[in-house]
Amino acid sequence: MPVIVILAAEEKDRKELSLSVGELGHRAVQVSDLMGALEAVRAERPKLIIVVQTASGTMADSLLAELEREAPMLPVVVAMTERKASRAVELMKAGVFDVVAPPWTPEGLSACLSKALRFRGTALSVAPQEEAPRGALQYLLIALVVLGIALGFAALRKRRELARLAERPVPKTSWEVPYSHPGGLAVHGGELWITDWYSQSLYRHSLADLRVVRTIHFPREIPGALAFGGDALWVAAAPRSIVKHMLDDRLGVLGWFPDSVPQTVGMAYDGLYLWTCDRATGRLHKRIPDESLSVVESYAYGSGRPAALAFDGKTLWSVDVVNRELLRHDLADPSRVTLRLPLPEYRSGEWAPVGLAFDGDKFWTVAERRPKGEGAGRLFVHPLPPAQP
Repeated sequence: MPVIVILAAEEKDRKELSLSVGELGHRAVQVSDLMGALEAVRAERPKLIIVVQTASGTMADSLLAELEREAPMLPVVVAMTERKASRAVELMKAGVFDVVAPPWTPEGLSACLSKALRFRGTALSVAPQEEAPRGALQYLLIALVVLGIALGFAALRKRRELARLAERPVPKTSWEVPYSHPGGLAVHGGELWITDWYSQSLYRHSLADLRVVRTIHFPREIPGALAFGGDALWVAAAPRSIVKHMLDDRLGVLGWFPDSVPQTVGMAYDGLYLWTCDRATGRLHKRIPDESLSVVESYAYGSGRPAALAFDGKTLWSVDVVNRELLRHDLADPSRVTLRLPLPEYRSGEWAPVGLAFDGDKFWTVAERRPKGEGAGRLFVHPLPPAQP
């Protein structure tokens, strides 16, 4: 059973790749840093090393430099956390055997690993040997020249293919917003509505090009999470309030309710109930949109810490800010999570999600830069996988 070393700083990445490698019939050895990788090379004699890194990371470059001394013929495959063809070309030029993009499924890794495991460097020997007959030596030299030419053409073809990939336009998945303290996100009328608590304003962005088409100031409230429901806009406002607005040009106030379970950071309306999430206690609350927004049931969140809520027309979704995941909840019992989708955009820890919305086809999140307010906020789009059970 071939041994494959998996080098990744994040435990989650190591586990994901180990499962895929195991399903392909190989034994995975997990390490978290460069020193551990070199120790594994000496102790385990692996056939291959897989390095996980971001497009801006340099782990693979450092490993290649170390392997020049330790194991110059050992193939290195880079598992990128994001698709970036230009960086893949740079890594191939630096000397990695291949570059794979997410998702790191057994099917996606199979061809690359099979090819890498078949790779063998030229064996060198310092032991004295009998001089080969002149004819045999000539044949050997010719064979080596032919092999070198073939390998050169193969490398050239691969580089040209990667260069063509680099020229293809990469779909944009994130956009800077012209404010630094977003607090909530919702979709309405072909627009993304985003609040900014610092400026006490609501910004309406066109879904077509994300430009700001309207800004509305809230002089009496500090807006955060928001949701549309019952022909009204509901806004969680500091301190300890939820405000109901008319859907007119000025968003006139229809009602002002004390928040009975404060620190509401997310809201969603399912057509009957207004759902809110409470960061302080880590709970989900089901409310009746009556004169006091009565809480009829409360559920444990069942994960890390909620940051925002959304309703997709069928069930409730949330963003878990601790595990950086998009969670689908059972609407009958939201403490039960039925699906977890990782959000690689938040893996670096540079951004903290504060809002979530569904536009009928894909999810959107809005985030605040860490440390809080250090620069403009950011809007991310998250297409769903092809099939959802």
